[in-house]
Amino acid sequence: MIQKKLELCDRSDIKYYSYFDKEFPNSLKKIKPEIKIVFIKGELKPEDEKAVAIIGTRDPTEYGKEMAYLIAKRFTELGFTIISGLAKGIDTIALKSAIDNGGRAIGVIASGILNVYPKENTSLAKRIAKSGTIISERFPNDNVNKTALQIRNRITSGFGLGNIVVEGKKFSGTRWQLKFGKNQNKPAIGVEPLDDDSEQAFVPNLIIREEGGARISNIEDVDYIAEMLLSEANARKAKEKSKQKVVKQINLFKYK
Repeated sequence: MIQKKLELCDRSDIKYYSYFDKEFPNSLKKIKPEIKIVFIKGELKPEDEKAVAIIGTRDPTEYGKEMAYLIAKRFTELGFTIISGLAKGIDTIALKSAIDNGGRAIGVIASGILNVYPKENTSLAKRIAKSGTIISERFPNDNVNKTALQIRNRITSGFGLGNIVVEGKKFSGTRWQLKFGKNQNKPAIGVEPLDDDSEQAFVPNLIIREEGGARISNIEDVDYIAEMLLSEANARKAKEKSKQKVVKQINLFKYK
């Protein structure tokens, strides 16, 4: 059964890597829960390490739509890859903006790559695969389910240097990504709401006002946020290298 599914991948030009394959993306190796296999349509490139996740509600306001598009556009101009979940609303707008403006996009989906959810984004997924990447941890024809929608956020967050939330209600699915982001030490950035009393202002205000996270109030702020994300990413890498060096020294003394 599994062999037939993998043969379908080969016929459909879908790459698949297990955790132990050398081609398995390094950025996904430390993600919890662990990813056993990943399916990729398109191509991952080294420059995708410089990436940011832009996420939010499926029902954005006009302000939210405009900010999502312009924020993604500016990050694209700064050489960032845009990552999102291919859901309706903010996710779709951010990914389209990246492609429209000549950048790279990574769409992380909770269904199989040959069974895109939502269906209306099938053509967008094809566009992304041509110049970027579609990623899933589910077999090509698998249907979406609630659990898959929740845990795919750990991949979306894991690939990016940070999570930017444009809009989101109290029980928005974006909170799953923020939860995974905290565990991955990825900073959360909220887009300043136009109306604090709006339902869609809840998650951005949670980030900005309650958790003291960074904010984007206007498009000019994107440059500062980009610099902050790169600086924090470099600090994380330096810390990891330092830990690896200490472990090697301990092993050296242990077996001397």
